Amino acid sequence: MRVLVTGVDGFVGSHMAEYLLGIAGVEVHGTIIPAGPGKNISHIRSRLHIHEVDVVDADAVEKVFLGVTPDKVIHLAGQAFVPTSLLDPVGTFRVNIMGGVSVLEGARRQREKGGAPPAVLLVSTGEVYGRHHPGPVTEDTPLKPLNPYAVSKVSLDLIGQDYRRTFDLPVSVVRPFNHAGPRQSPTFVASDFGQQFAAIAAGKMEPVIHAGNLDAVRDYTDVRDVVRAYWAILTHPSEHAVFNVCSGQVFAVRDLIALYQEITGLTVTVATTAARARVNDIPFIAGSFARLEAATGWRPGIALRQTLADVYGYWQAELASS
Repeated sequence: MRVLVTGVDGFVGSHMAEYLLGIAGVEVHGTIIPAGPGKNISHIRSRLHIHEVDVVDADAVEKVFLGVTPDKVIHLAGQAFVPTSLLDPVGTFRVNIMGGVSVLEGARRQREKGGAPPAVLLVSTGEVYGRHHPGPVTEDTPLKPLNPYAVSKVSLDLIGQDYRRTFDLPVSVVRPFNHAGPRQSPTFVASDFGQQFAAIAAGKMEPVIHAGNLDAVRDYTDVRDVVRAYWAILTHPSEHAVFNVCSGQVFAVRDLIALYQEITGLTVTVATTAARARVNDIPFIAGSFARLEAATGWRPGIALRQTLADVYGYWQAELASS
């Protein structure tokens, strides 16, 4: 079985590749930006089939599909940071929407050329729900995006569902909520705090954690549980096109700091700054994974404390090697 992972050198992509390499009979292909560093996959690159291509280049993407003829596709390439979308909405729309359309068209062209259509997994986001009343949201909750990143994901979300209906392609859409784990960029809060705590432990920072909004509440899932969910969806065909991927467990940003203090044994003070707070931030996000569990049997298995301990360990190793 051939599986194509776009953005295979990204945070989630690298974990997805590791997971797939552990499955007998799976040949893992991945796309990376031409001349990209590929640091996250350096330890497994020799076991992957790498294709250097920008997913916005539809012709290049089509060539990858026709050359590989994948059985399954996991589309992870894209711009995933809300503040970046506020600075560059056009670039965000371009890569997140048109990059996704290139992948869908690649799958459609593969079938037109006589191949079997691959099962395609498109990654949307829990951000598509915007503000909602406290309580877990389901896949039927109205979509109310509040920033360019979320708008770009709503667009691809709906386009993917349309390709499923109109072109009868086996497309599934996942809406993952916040996820964390080793190798995540420190632009995201769980990784940011892990890096700061590691720097404090190494004597490279004063014992002060710099943060934004401490009261923002999010539903966190370990990235290794997330990739298991993606594969479960691809291997359990369903009448449903859309699935939330989340833990159903919520934590405020201040809770992350408290957990890191427990993990590290460090006592810190917290300095909040407006520069670290997001524009139009959503105060509370929580999801329900009931549909996913019913369709595949998936449940999250890694507690947030373990996730943060692994993130901290990752940053300790990074600082020691730098």
